[in-house]
Amino acid sequence: MTNFSTRIRLIYIPYLLVSLGFILIYTLLNWFFVIHLEMPLDEELVHLWLPCGLVWIPVLIWLRPRIKLLVLKDKKGNLPFLYPVIAGAAIIVPTIIAQSYLTTATGKLTILRNISEISHRPLTKYYELKHHDVDKRHVAVYRRSETSGRNNEYLDLDIDVACPILVDTLKPDSSLHLKTVNGKNPLIVIDGVLAKANFLLAEIKPVDIKNISVLKGPSAVAIYGTRAADGVIIITTKAGIGGIKEYLPTHIPNAWLCLEFRKGISNHLSQERKEEEFREFDTVSDNQFKEKNLNDFVYLDRIGISKKRNGYVNAIKSRISTINKPIILEAVNEPFEARNGDKLGWIFMSFGIGAAIWLLMIVIPKFDSSALEKLSDSDLKSSWNVILNALKSFKGKGNFQITIIIIGLNSLVFLIMVFAGLGVISFDARDLLAWGADYRPATVNGQWWRLLTSIFLHGGLMHLLLNMYGLFFVAIFLEPQLGKIRYASAYLICGIVASLASIWWHPATISIGASGAIFGLYGVFVALLTTNKANVSNKKGLLLFSLFFIIINLAMGLAGGIDNAAHIGGLLCGILLGYIFYFFTDLPDAKEAGDKIQKTN
Repeated sequence: MTNFSTRIRLIYIPYLLVSLGFILIYTLLNWFFVIHLEMPLDEELVHLWLPCGLVWIPVLIWLRPRIKLLVLKDKKGNLPFLYPVIAGAAIIVPTIIAQSYLTTATGKLTILRNISEISHRPLTKYYELKHHDVDKRHVAVYRRSETSGRNNEYLDLDIDVACPILVDTLKPDSSLHLKTVNGKNPLIVIDGVLAKANFLLAEIKPVDIKNISVLKGPSAVAIYGTRAADGVIIITTKAGIGGIKEYLPTHIPNAWLCLEFRKGISNHLSQERKEEEFREFDTVSDNQFKEKNLNDFVYLDRIGISKKRNGYVNAIKSRISTINKPIILEAVNEPFEARNGDKLGWIFMSFGIGAAIWLLMIVIPKFDSSALEKLSDSDLKSSWNVILNALKSFKGKGNFQITIIIIGLNSLVFLIMVFAGLGVISFDARDLLAWGADYRPATVNGQWWRLLTSIFLHGGLMHLLLNMYGLFFVAIFLEPQLGKIRYASAYLICGIVASLASIWWHPATISIGASGAIFGLYGVFVALLTTNKANVSNKKGLLLFSLFFIIINLAMGLAGGIDNAAHIGGLLCGILLGYIFYFFTDLPDAKEAGDKIQKTN
């Protein structure tokens, strides 16, 4: 059993130290920068995606060299890859739960007499309102749909609803004595606007009133009709509400109570069927909203930067376009003390389960005593050197510099959108349009730059990864074959032509993604493979693979949710460019590049 103690010392204890260190350090950084300093970062990014990405740094640097001490062999050779993956997952799970616990546990509860006080207090995570009135009559609504799934096979329907939270409204028999002794109820007119809603009167402060006059009898009826039989109270304010819409309050509400309705459908349905599903979903959601008592809650949860918040803000701006940084709240109908749930226990439980699984994983395989001699005190340094050398080697591949730049630009735009709080898995169509998506009504009306910017935008993480994978595969052959200038020109020209094809075919569809440009590169590839310029072995196999890639992706586009017009436009442009390159340029020998692509296959 001497090997057992060696495994514990060299593999298991380092795992425990890496796990605890990562969880504690990441949680501390989250508390200091996001919670204490209130750095504006997307909650989904901080709670989920950063832990999932950053964990591989310590795993690959400190744990992976020690895993080599185990004899890991199976028929497919997956175990050496599987061990670091399981170690990373065992660290990620408790880290994610810890961030959720940190948010709820450190969130402060502020008690307010009414919602108007929220503007005069430091913002906190939670609020308790003693007096409030959630106005369901002046609701703001934003409808959106997003694709999801590996091949955009699902369509998620969302309806974001925002209602202004008002000061507890004054009733007709309140201190203003609007109802007369005889039970009469006069009309209230504020700066020329009929105050049908109580909040129009309740929110006016006495110091803001310039003049109050009363109109009675035939004069009132002559001006306002029979509804003014009990008289009219005319109020003029100093600022003047003048021209305010009936559906808006007299001022921008201090905060909004928000809720969302969601439904998922297949993205392969016809456009008519999708519209029918959305109408049905709209009707069901409207009935649920009408039946819901929005004033029935224990406390309110303030929503931070997130995709959910963006939907609510878009709903509010559909009613009040000038609003800036509204306070978004969601109702919670459970005791405040229960906000943490079982998160703390699950942190320790998930960590313990991961530690137990890792212990079994290092005990079962045989121990490679010969590999022990290679593991020295400088192992950490050598691990860093391996990573740095790999990066330097990748950077030095002059034949792929344009591909690296293209992948970098696409990834950079995606990361900027993520850090802007627009989402990770998918982005809202309105946000994509604002960031430069291709859209015929906007493009043909002078915004032609969208033809170019749209090819560097992606609808979400999977969309980006799949496109960059397809790009990298064809680039292994094509960039060395064409050279930097011709390769970059082919990418940009095919991308722009794909964007033109999209707006030509779709009258009002938002189009984004590099797939049209990538299809163009495959078109160039196919064209050259049919000539003697492609000096590679197994040319037929590469041609068949490229055609298979093209046909499969076009077939998936027929099911819906994919812009086949852009794909076909880019492909045809690429084929044409490929033959132009053949006739008018002297292309270099591509045998070495062809051998590389076969090795990766």
